[in-house]
Amino acid sequence: MVSSALLLTTLLALPAVLASDKSKSTSASNSCSASTVTVTQTVTSTVTSVNPSTPSTSIKSFKDDNKSTASTSASASSITPKVDEKKSSTPTTSSTKSSSSSSAIPTLSSSGTGKSSSTSKSDDKKSTSTSKPSSSVSSKTDDKSRTSTSASSTPPAQATLAVQTGFKPSLSTSFIYDLDNQPIDAPIIKTASGLSLNKTMYVVDMAQSTAEQFANYHAKGKSVGCYFSAGTWEPYRSDAKQFLPECYCGPNVSTDSTGRCTGKGSDANLLGEWGEWWLDIRSEKCLNNIKSIMSDRIKAAKAKGCDSVDPDNVDAWTNQQNFGITKQDQVNYLLWLSSIARSNGLGIDLKNSGDLITDPDTGKSTDWTTSLVNAFDFNVIESCYQYDECEKYDPFLKASKPQIRIEYKSSIKKCPSLKTGQQLLVYSGTVVNSSQITLSCP
Repeated sequence: MVSSALLLTTLLALPAVLASDKSKSTSASNSCSASTVTVTQTVTSTVTSVNPSTPSTSIKSFKDDNKSTASTSASASSITPKVDEKKSSTPTTSSTKSSSSSSAIPTLSSSGTGKSSSTSKSDDKKSTSTSKPSSSVSSKTDDKSRTSTSASSTPPAQATLAVQTGFKPSLSTSFIYDLDNQPIDAPIIKTASGLSLNKTMYVVDMAQSTAEQFANYHAKGKSVGCYFSAGTWEPYRSDAKQFLPECYCGPNVSTDSTGRCTGKGSDANLLGEWGEWWLDIRSEKCLNNIKSIMSDRIKAAKAKGCDSVDPDNVDAWTNQQNFGITKQDQVNYLLWLSSIARSNGLGIDLKNSGDLITDPDTGKSTDWTTSLVNAFDFNVIESCYQYDECEKYDPFLKASKPQIRIEYKSSIKKCPSLKTGQQLLVYSGTVVNSSQITLSCP
């Protein structure tokens, strides 16, 4: 009876046990299912968070340029290139690629070619350096920007020439300065006063001389310096009409058929006794116009056979002109002239402009002394005895760069005391005609 009762009790409890086991099985199944869903969601979320931040060029960049990989988001570092390639083939990634492309490219451009394309010509080095980051970006906009930048940059060959000079006079170089009597005799010049002069360098007017004359001077052992006015508009020059009238007459001033300024305000920038007008080397528009013409003149000097150039009228700030030209404007222009001359393998002299070298009030060097002495090879100085300012040019002499001192109207009758590298030519009149030299020292 006891066994039958126990058996009966066990049979009655069996459904409950089975139900409990089923419940546990169901619970365990549900637990696994929920866990699976959680894992699936986590993976999906990870892929979604990485993909939008990957630029459209990311696959190419990873392969071609390790530096560009560093510029992408940090989350991409946990995803292999294979995953990126696979994701890029899905429709979802395609739409994400389009949106990420629009946000990624401007960022790269603004740090590279976006700046360089607007860099001014006056700063070629900056333009060259800022264009480098854009090399890892492949777009038509960047290519166009790089082309524009490279056009305004100084080519490596020209940058090398800029520090070279085809002609460098020494303290023993001797000079003849003649702008009004071409061609002049070589190798000996005989003057009306009976002097016989045998000098090693001739400075002459470039436009009034020929390549054949220069070849003859060279054959006679002479170096040739070529004069042109770098600071005034001369109506009789062959390139006179290339200058914008507003850049020598000033704004709203009329001109006649020859280009000369007429009417009201026509004499505001007039260099009276010579019938020339000062050039506006201050405004950007006029500087661009003037620099283009002066560059052509310097190139023509090189082609004609000049060894050096002699740019005149480079002291506008001391004269009557209505452009507001300052000393700094003049220095900037002078240094530019030097760079163009030297980039063409030519020497260059600084004519007058003593106040830029030595402060007239303190007698000390100016902020520009060193740069000007470095940029120019010798001095041409007019009337320094007359105005008692010869000593202003001493920094050139200390740098072993010679001086030509010119005086007019036979104002000096006897050679003064001169240092090595200092030379004096005295003319009988007010024109620089070598046949009218009355005194040559030493």
